[in-house]
Amino acid sequence: MEMRDDARVREAELLRDIAETINGTYDMTQMLDAVLDKVLELTGLTTGWVFLVEPRKTGELRCAADVGLPPALARDGKQPMRGGTCWCVDRFRDGRLRRAANILNCKRIEDAILHKRGDTGGLTHHASIPLRSGDDLFGILNVGASGKTAFSDEELSLLQSVALQIGTASHRIRLYGEERKRAAMFERLGAVASELRAVVEPKPERIAASIVRVSGETFGWSNVSLWMRESQGLFLHASYDSGEVRVPSCGSPGHSCALLDEVLETLETKRLAAPVDPGLLPSGAPIRAGAAVPLLLQGRPIGVLVAGSSTETAFDGVDAEVLSALSAHAALTYENARLQEQGKTLARWEERNRIARDLHDSVSQMLFSLQLHAKGLEAALAESPAGVRRAATEIGRLSREALAEMRGMIRQLRPAGLEEGLLTGLTRYGASIGVTVACDAGALRQLPERVELALWRIGQEALNNVVKHAGVDRASIALAFESGAVVMTVSDRGNGFRNDDADGYGFGMTTMRERAESAGGAASVDSRPGYGTDVRVRLPLPAAERGGE
Repeated sequence: MEMRDDARVREAELLRDIAETINGTYDMTQMLDAVLDKVLELTGLTTGWVFLVEPRKTGELRCAADVGLPPALARDGKQPMRGGTCWCVDRFRDGRLRRAANILNCKRIEDAILHKRGDTGGLTHHASIPLRSGDDLFGILNVGASGKTAFSDEELSLLQSVALQIGTASHRIRLYGEERKRAAMFERLGAVASELRAVVEPKPERIAASIVRVSGETFGWSNVSLWMRESQGLFLHASYDSGEVRVPSCGSPGHSCALLDEVLETLETKRLAAPVDPGLLPSGAPIRAGAAVPLLLQGRPIGVLVAGSSTETAFDGVDAEVLSALSAHAALTYENARLQEQGKTLARWEERNRIARDLHDSVSQMLFSLQLHAKGLEAALAESPAGVRRAATEIGRLSREALAEMRGMIRQLRPAGLEEGLLTGLTRYGASIGVTVACDAGALRQLPERVELALWRIGQEALNNVVKHAGVDRASIALAFESGAVVMTVSDRGNGFRNDDADGYGFGMTTMRERAESAGGAASVDSRPGYGTDVRVRLPLPAAERGGE
């Protein structure tokens, strides 16, 4: 009886040691190794190992700790304990392993004997105990010894109590690890937000390059890509791959909107980023675990941000949360760029108003003075030749000064690029973005400033679309006058697209149409896949500008 009491005291002491070990560390591996040693000491067994569920791999388990493995299971860096399946794992996955249980025999040992993989140390059977915390299952505790083929109810009950402690500790350690990572990642997010606020790039592709570079370098993701919504779906604007930023050339591969639709549906139901389906990504993309989230600007999806890792264990739920928050900052970066451009436009209009005031204060005064001198000249004609000469000289001086002043003002009023005319300006603009432009002007005429400015902006947008979508580096611009209007056609023989595209013509075409309509005209597009695109703009001319019609 006294020996039995001593055994119970020793058992209680070991259980207390196990509890202290479990609660004394936040390192999962350290905790499992120490607890396994004490469990074997408590039970008098010689071998034990723990399988843990991989949180980022549905249903997959890995051997996270082991003690006393026989040579047959420890060979080749414990290869027999990696992957594969066995009866305890199968029961765990299908829900049959709910409490501590005897396993008749060990399939891994049977396979080792069958394939003559080495000494099994007399181990043939083991007990399996699920590690759980509440309804959450974390893994399996397996213990055994040479020659032991069954476990008593008392032994299984003891192992069950230890397993519950391990399961609770595993839950606590994982939550602690997630919170530490979350705190660190969101601290980095603050630094990323500050850096993105400083981005002043005017071009969308350069903005995208800044976003993916900062994100990949700061968060340690091996892959980040940014897809923007355009006329035919999603187009890759920039990607970060293992430390290198890539900005695709014109005609880069696009996406259908299936990726965006899938992300929006997941966002609506879970309010989190959607897991990446590799099939929706470009062929060969090395993303094995990751997520995608939409960029929303004023409630409208403008693109998709994708991030992930080339390994399955480096991207988890915390990364997905950060990616969701990052998307808002990325969208604000585009909004800031738009507002900055609006600010520049406003500054230009303010400068025009200033020039208008200067015209009133200088040229207008000169012309008024010129008018007075003309009246004096008229009166002097009847009186004195000397007075006529003085008045004529003063009129000449004032007219020359007024003309020079007016020419300077006009040069300031014309948009940059239009100094030498519309077609010359568009040709030079095309060259600056890598497009060779051929022009057909017909009979040249002086265009009203409002009409010329509208054609200039629409022509720029049309040439931008050639760079983005056509996949060619040549375009033509034809200018013609017909029926009280001027007609400009910008053509390319590039990729083309279907006119019945469900998404319409995209933001660029919408902008061109709006500019044409604001000038009282209309813009249309004619395109077919493989045959190129023609953008036709027709703007009315004031009656005084129509010429010989």
